[in-house]
Amino acid sequence: MRDLAWACFSPSLLHIGQVAGDAAGISACALQITAERRLWLEGLDRDATALTKHLALRPTHRLGIYYEQLWHFFLQQDPYTELIAHNLPVHQQGTTLGEFDCIYYCLQRECHVHLELAVKYFLGIRRTSTSAAEASCQDWVGPDNRDRLDLKLNQLLQRQILLSQTPAAKQTLCNLGVGELTREVALKGYLFQPDSTAPPPPPGYNHDCKLSHWVVCDQIESHCAALNAKAYLILPKMRWLCAARCGNPADALTRLELQSRAAQHFRHDHYPLLIAALDQYGSESSRFFVTPEHWPESNPQPTGGDT
Repeated sequence: MRDLAWACFSPSLLHIGQVAGDAAGISACALQITAERRLWLEGLDRDATALTKHLALRPTHRLGIYYEQLWHFFLQQDPYTELIAHNLPVHQQGTTLGEFDCIYYCLQRECHVHLELAVKYFLGIRRTSTSAAEASCQDWVGPDNRDRLDLKLNQLLQRQILLSQTPAAKQTLCNLGVGELTREVALKGYLFQPDSTAPPPPPGYNHDCKLSHWVVCDQIESHCAALNAKAYLILPKMRWLCAARCGNPADALTRLELQSRAAQHFRHDHYPLLIAALDQYGSESSRFFVTPEHWPESNPQPTGGDT
């Protein structure tokens, strides 16, 4: 339930309208938690059977697909929305041009909406100096360095969200009884700054999203010393969405245990670790990435891959 609430109601990572340009007619999906929606979420917290059944229909170990499934469930259940289609492919002469993440009808605005979904985690690349420099999306790369913010935005805003403008897509929508579309993007996630010589936030950054940090492995001790955390938790990827809670005290790590586990991990794997710092109640107070010493040079070059 907390993952669903985060997916649908957390702040957008960027102000999409600023990035896309006002003339593009593309906006961030900004749903509000109404009293009715809050009661619905509280009911799910007491009994999540309907949600778990929905997720069990398509088991996945990919965070991006899980994020989409949470949205599908919400759009099906919410009294103000009607999910028309999801993952709807568009074909032309035997070739797939793309697919619509979601087509839904908004009863409040009385319009059909094309909604594209993305959940992303980007680490800012250290600058060679601390001098002021222009903000750039190229400075923000994914944990495995096969994704980069500028590449993702180009894919999202120049291809995916504009799919409805193609003749083949118009015909696909016509078959569903859908004409004009409002275009929205739900880009959620986190940005992580290095502890020193950090680049400025990317253009369009939404300051409602708190900036986190990333450190190399040998900086764990100094970084943790400043956090005043009671314990730490290494988060598997499927727990990267909402703020973590440590349900099993045996999973919580001391600072020394975290250092040891990280060092052991990086002896055979270059993929960064996402760490939750925990308060006295076992709830996440902050999160940070730990990378190998020569990250991102130790990872493959960016290709715009998905989470």
